[in-house]
Amino acid sequence: MKKLLIALALCMAMVQTAFAQTVTVEGVGVDRDSAMRDAARMAVEQVAGMYLNSDTVVSNTSVELDEILTHAQGYVQNINVLSESVSGGEYRVRASVDVNTDANSPFMKRMDAVMRLSDPRIGVVILTDDNDSQNYYEAATTRGHDTILETALNERLLTVGFKHVVDVSLLSQLQDSAVLNAVYRGDSRLPYGTNTADRPIDYLVIGRSHADGYAIKIPDNHGGYVTSPMSSARTHLDLKIISFGTSTIIGTYSVEGQGVENTPELARRKSRQAAAVKAAEKLEQQFLKAAANAFSGIQLTVRANDFSLVEQLVKELKGLRGVQDVYVRGTNAGKTTIDIASSQKPFTILQMLQRTTNLSIFVESTSDSELKITLR
Repeated sequence: MKKLLIALALCMAMVQTAFAQTVTVEGVGVDRDSAMRDAARMAVEQVAGMYLNSDTVVSNTSVELDEILTHAQGYVQNINVLSESVSGGEYRVRASVDVNTDANSPFMKRMDAVMRLSDPRIGVVILTDDNDSQNYYEAATTRGHDTILETALNERLLTVGFKHVVDVSLLSQLQDSAVLNAVYRGDSRLPYGTNTADRPIDYLVIGRSHADGYAIKIPDNHGGYVTSPMSSARTHLDLKIISFGTSTIIGTYSVEGQGVENTPELARRKSRQAAAVKAAEKLEQQFLKAAANAFSGIQLTVRANDFSLVEQLVKELKGLRGVQDVYVRGTNAGKTTIDIASSQKPFTILQMLQRTTNLSIFVESTSDSELKITLR
């Protein structure tokens, strides 16, 4: 019986540490409690560093990382003090710390959000009416897509460092040409469910391309011109970048690429690839800019039977620090959609609001860019 109890205890210990990363750190403080808190913060910072490289930890993630470290103790499973001492008014603790790294833990969810700031999931859709915009082996589901440009853009995005470039041909939500054309024309209804987990990508790069071929004429030394056996082409590409979190356009621009080859088909292909290179460079700049302002747009959904409660909420939101403006987009069946222009994160907005309001707020859900509440 005793052996069985020991075995059970060992199994429980293994379960507790199976999804934990253990690190040894030293915490410093004015007393033991503050030294232990510092040790927890140092451990969480060290584990976070294991998931982030030097390219990821840039200014655009610093705010989010600071928020993680502020709540470091909540991410720690266990602290085993190895030694402690007092010297020169400082209390020092050397400890072995277990940080919860289970995939569903709050820490890992926050780390996933941080990593997506610099390396978001990107889907590229390029629409076209050109007949030669597809590789001959492409499936019928990609008709109406410029798969040559899509492939070239995906390859360029991977080359410049984005690791989560999604093949849109594998996403059922992005196969309806009618929906995609409507999105390109400005329809804000993106093809995904209301659940954040249903979203296959963080950003949709959607555009329209058109390639024109030109004959190359050269002087014939007799005052005229002759047509060269080489062919020239120019591809014009218009692009929009849409955030799947807020359904907002975060960037729009146009590029052109030129190509010269032995045949008109090869020239158009080369011009598409040249356009893709220019577009990828602009995309990289735009995504870094978006990451630096990752929380500039928050979508708030409010359920309330009395609209006067919503009016009071809007007034109080406008008075919060870091809120630039509040837009009421519409109300239907007791549900109001509000956009908040702010550099703050949704849960920070919620915390500030709860400190000052006399409204009764029930939180339904929260994410990196959305907040759903009920007012009672």
